[in-house]
Amino acid sequence: MQEFYELIPPFFRGRRMLGGIVFLFTCLVFFSVFNGERDLRKDLSIQRGNSYIEGLKIVNKKDGTDAWVVTARRADFSRDETVAQMASVAIDLKKDGVVLSADNGTYHMQTRDLRLENNIKIQIKGSVVTTDELSWNPSRGMLFSKDIVRMEGNRFRIEGEGLTATKDNKVKLMRNVKATFF
Repeated sequence: MQEFYELIPPFFRGRRMLGGIVFLFTCLVFFSVFNGERDLRKDLSIQRGNSYIEGLKIVNKKDGTDAWVVTARRADFSRDETVAQMASVAIDLKKDGVVLSADNGTYHMQTRDLRLENNIKIQIKGSVVTTDELSWNPSRGMLFSKDIVRMEGNRFRIEGEGLTATKDNKVKLMRNVKATFF
């Protein structure tokens, strides 16, 4: 026991209880720091395990030509790789001459459904349509939104809530429609 007593710094020799408490507290701090670091490393390895693609391009061909092309600056895939969360999304509907762009999008690989969000802009035949949320179902050839939609052309401005557009270029605003022609 005398040997152990000599290992204790002189300041703590008369204060064995205080020295023991400080020693235990120091051990607890080191344990919690190193344990937290291990948990942090484990969380980071989970994030690194997800798949992503920089410069995504999805091309759908019909009768040997591009029917539509979806591009994104980056796409992060779900664990089962059936859903892609995309950033800086653009869609080119080649046949119809329609170009859509949005800040974000969610693409479902199996159904090919795409939901666009934030700063959505659709350019079609000299007109521009804007909204904050839009869904696209390419198998049915439909675009739809529940949000406020604004459409501007050379000689008109139309605003309304909700939109449905079909592949034969029929567009309907559903509610609270206001139109100005000039």
